[in-house]
Order: sequence, then C-alpha cells, then structure tokens
Amino acid sequence: MSAARAVATQTLRLWWREGRLPVVLLLIGLLGALSATLSIQRTAASERDRIAAEATDRETFANQGERNPHSVAHFSRFAFRPLAPIAALDPGIGPYAGVAIWLEAHYQDPANLRAAEDRVELGRLADLSPAWLLQLLLPLLIIALAFDALAGERERGTLPLLLGGGANARTLLRGKALALALVFGVPLLLLALAQLPAAWARADDSGDLVLRTLAWTLGHALYLGVWIALALAVSLWATRTRTALVALLAIWTLATLIAPRLAIGVAEAMAPVPTAGEFSEAIQRDLREGIDGHDPADERREAFKQQVLAEYGVERVEDLPVSFAGLALQEGERYGHIVFDRHFGALGDAYRAQERWRRVGALAGPLPALQQVSMATAGTDIAHHVDFMAQAEAQRRVIVRTLDEDLIRHGAGKDMAYLADESLWNRVPEFVYALPRYAALAARQWLDWLLLVAWLMLALWLASRAAARTEAAR
Repeated sequence: MSAARAVATQTLRLWWREGRLPVVLLLIGLLGALSATLSIQRTAASERDRIAAEATDRETFANQGERNPHSVAHFSRFAFRPLAPIAALDPGIGPYAGVAIWLEAHYQDPANLRAAEDRVELGRLADLSPAWLLQLLLPLLIIALAFDALAGERERGTLPLLLGGGANARTLLRGKALALALVFGVPLLLLALAQLPAAWARADDSGDLVLRTLAWTLGHALYLGVWIALALAVSLWATRTRTALVALLAIWTLATLIAPRLAIGVAEAMAPVPTAGEFSEAIQRDLREGIDGHDPADERREAFKQQVLAEYGVERVEDLPVSFAGLALQEGERYGHIVFDRHFGALGDAYRAQERWRRVGALAGPLPALQQVSMATAGTDIAHHVDFMAQAEAQRRVIVRTLDEDLIRHGAGKDMAYLADESLWNRVPEFVYALPRYAALAARQWLDWLLLVAWLMLALWLASRAAARTEAAR
C-alpha cells in the first residue's frame, strides 16, 4: 500500500506541474460552490413561497363567513408539497411535477404550479445542481486527468522503466486510482455536507436525513469509482494517449448523453402515459356514463334516491329528516372515489413502469441507475410525487366528507339554502404531508444499486485485465 501511496503522490505532483490539476480543482471549486449555492437558495425560496401560500390559503378559507358547506367544498383548499430536506442535492422531476393540488369537491385534480413553466430559456441555469455536476461534469474531468495516466507513460517509453524498477502494473493502477479518488472524492463529500445545515433545519426525522445523505453520497461514490476504474483501464489498454482520449470521450458521450435519452424513449414507448386531455376525458366519461359504460349518472342518482326513501320509510324527499342533497353529494363522491382510484392508480402504475424501463439505459452506462438512486434519496423522484398525490387525495376526501356530513345532519328541508358558520371551517384539519422514510423505499431500488455495483465490478475487472496484459507483455 505504501508503494501505491508513493505513486499517488508522484502522480498528483505531476498533474500539478503540468497545470491540469489546478485547473480541474478550480473548475470543481467554482462550479461546486455555484451549484450548492443556487440549489440551497432555490430550495429555500421554494419553501418560503410554500409557507406563505399555505398561510394565505388557511386564512382565506377560515374567514369566509357563513356559507353553504357544499359551496365551501367547491371553494376548498390547496395541498402544497414541501420539499424533502436534501432536495437541493438533486431537483429531479420537481420543476416539472407541480407543487400544489386543488382539493375541490367531485374531482381529483393533478398537481399544478410547475416551476419549469415559468422559466425562460436562460433560466435553465437554475437547474445547475450538485447532482448535475457529479453526474455529467466530473466524469469529463476524470477523463481529462486520467486519459494519459498510463498511456502517456507507455507513449513516452517510461512505463517499462517503472515496471522494471520494482513496481507492477496493479500497483500503478492502485496509485493512480488513489490520486483520482482524492481529487474527486473530497468534493463529493463537501457537496453533500454543504447541504446539511439548511436540510437539518427542515428535517422532521434526523435519522432519515442522515440515511438519505449517506445513500446519496454512496451512490455517487460508486459512480465516480466506475469512471476512475474505466478511465485507467482504457489508459492502460491504449498504446497512444490520443487513442485513450478519443475512446473515453466516446464512452462518456454514450453513457451520459445517449443512454439516458435512449432509456427515456424506450420507457415512453413501452409504458405510454395519456395526455392531460385524454386523461381528463376518460375520467369525465366514467363519471357520466359509469365505469362499464352502462350506468349513467342520472340513473345512479334515481336508484340512490329510491334507496334512501326506502331506508327512512318516507315517500318524498321533502319528508326526509336529513338533507337529501347532502346524501346525494356524498354518494357522488363515493362513486367518484372508485373512478379516481382506477384512473390515478393506472397513471401511477404507468409512471412506475416507466421507471423500470429506464433501467434499460443502464446497460450502456451507470448513469440511469444512479439518477434513480439520486432522485429517490433526494425525495424528488416519481415515487415521492405519487405519494404526495395520494396523501393530498386523502385530505381532499376528509374535507369534502366533513362538509357534506354537516350538510346532511343540519340541512334537512333547506339543502343548498342551509348556511354554516366559521366554526365548521375551523374543524377541517390542516394538510400535513408526511415524507416517506427512505428505509421503506430503498428496498424498491435494489436493482439500481445492483446495477451500480455491477458496473463498478466490470470496470475493476477491465482494469485488472489490462494490468495482467501489461505484466504479460514485459
């Protein structure tokens, strides 16, 4: 190990004298500071906006005076999605998924208020994040340092001298890898640690925060390890530095630009998601005509009316001791729940299927698998978004049921003319989003972790084979 440390020290000194190491460190420092600062500021601004919007929504709802409960159910509330504590590390699908859901009666709305819709083209700088830096730029910088780490020795004719001086090819590999790990491992740790002070202030569960941060850091460490081992393997295989550089740039292009886009295309083709218009029309059709197409809304209402009259032993709606309008509205909600669960459940299944199909891209490089791990640990993936929609829908049903039940009990003979006061609105519980614990979600990511480890094992095997070939050629 001391020989490997000596090689690492010599390598770092060489890169420093050549001027490459200072440039790489400067780029990492500047872009790392910029990405961390922008991400933290973006997250803090989003949370400030959410808190202010929640306060305004709460005050408006509570101070609306006397109104009919069902009118209030239409006026209703918003559910705002808080960001996960370490969302600053990777914005994921956040800018495109929506952060607020309108909890109105009779309909389950999708999430709206997408940050990407308010962004001009130059505003894409706001997407700069630690994840982007580590996933796309750092592999390029690894290539910039490592492409001639061993091919250059061979091209200059110094490799046989190094091997003849007592060092073997594996020692050289370990030393060069140690040097690269020091250059790129420290920034990884600093980027992860830089988010913790702000994240700790928002975390409800410090244990979950630590687990998420460790998992995010470990995933990116495995990813950078793949690139370090792969770059050194290619450099040791190549006979010329130019060959090594071209080969590594081609691999980077395939693995970071082509593979993820190919994976998205495959996912969209194999698990298509309906357009917003198609989705809404399908729901309205089932509400209007029935799920089987043979149970129209007017017939359902008439059958329900007869059922209620028989249950209370009266012949007219006017003779009911409760509000028939409230009962009918609640029955409509019950049927709507069946329709919404069917369509939104299918939509969630399609999203999860797309996630599975995106792993096809991991056959061409480790980035698709890492992206899944990174977004999941940061709380910005599809699974967290679907969970937010489910919790918001549960809150919508609580609100509507609370208001309709008051109308049923107190609106007999008045129906929609009945007015309730502010004490009712104040009994409606507030929406509190509970972030899923990462430990409960990690089991669903075993394949992503396996793919990352498999890529690292493959890269290490290629490096080992290159070392054995070099030793055999001595």
